[in-house]
Amino acid sequence: MNYKILMYTAATLIVANLLIGLFSNFWGDSNYPDYINSILMLLLIISGTQVFSQKK
Repeated sequence: MNYKILMYTAATLIVANLLIGLFSNFWGDSNYPDYINSILMLLLIISGTQVFSQKK
């Protein structure tokens, strides 16, 4: 699996979720953005360790 694509996708989704939270009231008063960012951050960390641990 190409972990680099997964890593960039997770980072892009984190930034998009943060921008949506800052510039709109899409989520309201819920905790969904925090949950989504937590899961995406774990995915980013796992895929990042896979990318940088591969031997070249």
